[in-house]
Amino acid sequence: MQEINILWFKKDLRIEDNEALIESLKDRDIIPIYIIEKELWRQKTHSDRQWQFCKECLEDLRNSLKQIGQPLIVRTGKVLEIFEEISDEFNIKGIYSHQETGDYFTYKRDQEVRKWASKKKIIWKEYLQFSVFRGNLDRNNWSKKWKKNTERKLFIKPKKINPIAVEIGEIPEDDFFGFKDDFCKGRLKGGRENGLQRMEYFFSNKLNSYSKDISSPEKSFDSCSRLSPFISWGCISLKEIFHKANSYQNNSSKMLKSRLTWHCHFIQKLESEPELEFKEFHPYFHKIRKKDNILLQLWSEGRTGFPFVDACMRSLNFNGWLNFRMRAMLMSFASYNLWIPWQESGSVLASKFIDYEPGIHWNQCQMQSGTTSINVNRIYNPIKQGKDHDPKGTFIRKWIPEIKLYPENFIHEPWLMEKFNSSEYLSSKYTKPIIEILQTTKIARKKIQEITQKEGYWDISKEVYLKHGSRRKPLIKRKNFPKKKDFKLKEEHQYELNIKL
Repeated sequence: MQEINILWFKKDLRIEDNEALIESLKDRDIIPIYIIEKELWRQKTHSDRQWQFCKECLEDLRNSLKQIGQPLIVRTGKVLEIFEEISDEFNIKGIYSHQETGDYFTYKRDQEVRKWASKKKIIWKEYLQFSVFRGNLDRNNWSKKWKKNTERKLFIKPKKINPIAVEIGEIPEDDFFGFKDDFCKGRLKGGRENGLQRMEYFFSNKLNSYSKDISSPEKSFDSCSRLSPFISWGCISLKEIFHKANSYQNNSSKMLKSRLTWHCHFIQKLESEPELEFKEFHPYFHKIRKKDNILLQLWSEGRTGFPFVDACMRSLNFNGWLNFRMRAMLMSFASYNLWIPWQESGSVLASKFIDYEPGIHWNQCQMQSGTTSINVNRIYNPIKQGKDHDPKGTFIRKWIPEIKLYPENFIHEPWLMEKFNSSEYLSSKYTKPIIEILQTTKIARKKIQEITQKEGYWDISKEVYLKHGSRRKPLIKRKNFPKKKDFKLKEEHQYELNIKL
């Protein structure tokens, strides 16, 4: 029986700067495989638009591997069952992969794989996908570790892979998962080649305008890097982008590198506490909101009656991407003004994002819902946001044709038209506001403040900060903050990555 290593691709769909690939080839031939898990794709956070992007990435990866000798093997089913089938035909000596800080499904799946591999006496070696460190419960000096890892040399793709006589398998057709029709016409196309083209375009043409246009709902589509889907699916490594940014010395490149740091900072939280996908950072916020399917649907379809909110949502529905500020505003509106549980609105948004990254997404959902206790609670005023970032209503008119002929004075607040032209306002097909913005904001703020005043709130908040807070200096150097020994952290029993940084 032939001895082989398995190179298990997950969300690292590239052969360049792929440490797992390089290491897997050192002692024997490999089977490079991607396993399509139906159970994973059936989760409400997943969608057809994401699959289309993933499919394009897989096709690109298969072609890249074929050029050096061995096309990508694709299988559909449960990971352990697929590995068992391979073990019936080959003597598996090792499994090589990158770490995945995914959702709770992938976290539990990886635990099962670890147990299976151990029982089979198969070595499973994992390598850093990002600068996120498994088993890291101490945030002190985290930034230094991030920088040291990100500045490591890039791994050069191998020149040749020996082919193995095994059926490569088909990439499923579009209707395989039974997704509802979700044609995302404006999305970026997947695959490394498309990612590299986008990266080159950004650095050559748009880097200088990046810091200026990053918050603009319209300009950001061109001026932002738009690399997040390629990072999320692993077509381009975060290290590659960092190294590229290092060759530019300006404020925009510094901001970009800062964003890459924050990318890993948020994922590190989920890595340290996987339950944050559905459990509040601070327990006092547990189940404070009420599920409302009608409000959730109106919000998800861009029919709230608030032009800037609806324009952002319709744009997202069309493009599968939105800039950070607008994502935050959508989440804030759902959490505070509609008072919808962040788990519900977060799942809807996740399915719309081509670049859905659980570690970033769920932390941001909680941050914009006020449940972390360590971030300043910010309730976005969608009217003010619209006037600040779309003053002439250009973005609104593009996505809400129902009011495109409204005067500039009314484009952000169409309900004001009623006082001047009642018939035109009442006959408009655009949705009338589904809530009263000032009242719901006031009520939400009061509810949050009442929770913060409960006995023991701030003691727990300090524990949350100790575990998840961003800090460049150790806590002992910070004034008026309790010593580490004063807190008892719950140990997370996760398999650790053996790497010295």
